[in-house]
Formats: sequence, C-alpha cells, structure tokens
Amino acid sequence: MTARDLQVRLQQDLTELFKDRRYKTPDGKMEPVHVFRQNLPQRKSEEDEDPFPYIIVTLDSGGVKDQMTAHKIAVVFRIGIYDDDLTNQGHASVLAIMETMQQHYEESNTLGPFVFNDDGDGFAWALQDEQSWPYFFGAVGMTWEAHAPRRKANKFA
Repeated sequence: MTARDLQVRLQQDLTELFKDRRYKTPDGKMEPVHVFRQNLPQRKSEEDEDPFPYIIVTLDSGGVKDQMTAHKIAVVFRIGIYDDDLTNQGHASVLAIMETMQQHYEESNTLGPFVFNDDGDGFAWALQDEQSWPYFFGAVGMTWEAHAPRRKANKFA
C-alpha cells in the first residue's frame, strides 16, 4: 500500500466521520466538513468563496529505513473553519474537530492496512496564533505505518 492509498482512505474516513456535523460557510449555509487531498481546489473565479469548513489531508513526508521496518508516512491535517460570531470563539470548533479525530483514531488505530503510530509519534495539534476572524485554523500531525515494499525473491538464487 502506498502513501496515496492512505491519503484516499483518510479522506473517505473523515468524510464519513463528519458527515452529520454542520458548520457555517461564508455564505451563511450550514454544511458538513469538506475533506480534500493535499490542497484546496482552485476557485473558478475571484467571487467564489473558499470551501469552508474543510480538512485538508496533506502527505508531509515518509520513508522506509530498511527491509524489516514499516513505511512511515507523516500526515498533516489542515483544518479551516468560518465563524463570524462576534464572540470570536471559532477556535473551539477547530478544537472540537481535532478532539473528534483524536478519539476516533485512538479508539480504532487501523485504517485498512495502515496503522496509526500512536506509540511512537503520537497525535500532535496546533492552533493558529494570529488573529484572522472570522476564519479559524488549526493543524493535526499523525504518523501512519504501512508494510514496506519487499524485494522479490531472486529467481537465479
């Protein structure tokens, strides 16, 4: 299994996890979280709003040390929320998304052939420290493991 396979599975899993939760969009609607791979989609025109709320599943880095160890894949989840309430507390929605993800992946740390490496690298999160009302952002970092590709037996041996 490849890092691309993990990214697709995470997108599908998070879409399912958040399908019944609604957050405000810049045009005042309530929608579930949009989950994207690697980047936000390009806007068709300057008038188009960014697709808040969102989670972007970003493949950050990865590698295999040797033939006996798992392929480690570092994933960063970028979260964006729109909340124009004047109390300026949109960070609470970002935290709620992070906490839901943490609980979900700690309760079931496998996703098909992939395993969340909660023993070694854990679950890391951060909130944006600059003011950007009514937009609020955060990030989650996780490391997943997959079986490393192995050499095929040499037919001349």
